[in-house]
Formats: sequence, C-alpha cells, structure tokens
Amino acid sequence: MTSPYAGEFPDFEQFMIGLLTPFAQTVNFLPALASQITLPLIWVRTTGGTLDANAITYKAHVQAVVFHSTRQQAQTMAIQVRDAFLNAPASTRVNGVLIDYVEEISSTEPRFSAPNLRRSRGTSEFPDLDPLNQMVELAFAIDARRQ
Repeated sequence: MTSPYAGEFPDFEQFMIGLLTPFAQTVNFLPALASQITLPLIWVRTTGGTLDANAITYKAHVQAVVFHSTRQQAQTMAIQVRDAFLNAPASTRVNGVLIDYVEEISSTEPRFSAPNLRRSRGTSEFPDLDPLNQMVELAFAIDARRQ
C-alpha cells in the first residue's frame, strides 16, 4: 500500500541508540565474543510493529536489555532507560526522530538466556556472556509518524 503522506517511518533501532547512548554503550547487535563486551551495555532491537489503518502512524514494538556487573546496577540503569523511553514524546528530536507516544509493554519475545536462546522450534546460539553479568529486560511500544 502506497501512502499519500511524505517521508519514511523512522529507524527505531537508531532512535533507541541515540536515546540511550548517554547512559551506556548502546548496540543493536551483540558482539560475537564475550571478551568484546564492555559493561555496562544496552542491547536494543525492534521486535515487531503495526501500521495504523490510515498508514500515518507506525507502532513499533521494541526491546532494551540492560547488562551490568551486578543485578542492582542493572536495575538502577533500567530505571533510567525506562524514564528515557517514557519521556521521549515530551523531549526534542533524537537522531531527527519525533516520537508521538510511548508505553511500556510485556515482552512477547523469548527470554534471553546466555549462552543459548531456547525457542520452541530449536536453539539459536548467542554470544556466551558471563552468567554473573546481570541484565534487566524492558519492552515498549513506540508510536511515530513518517518523518
């Protein structure tokens, strides 16, 4: 379906990298080796989304995983990440993107479990992160119009 509205929907992963980089290194893919990881680290990704009936607004489902040296440090940073997301509609543009609305949602993605992510259809290999490194997972729905 071609929309009569100009512009493209934003790259939500690049938006999240710009939004969260002030808190810690933010990436949209994990390094291949655990030795390449420097904590703290925030891993962001788009997990899905839907277009509204008029093709004006896209609601992206996104996830942010906060890794830190201890569970307490990860939880403290996760609070900052949550606040950054929930305040995004009231803030200025991030990487040129203006956000309309954000809400926290339940993650529908399988839980990350180092070193393997077990899915009902098999096992996918992920980097072997030190199990002592703690993490907190957050999920959000972000609404944005064509930019």
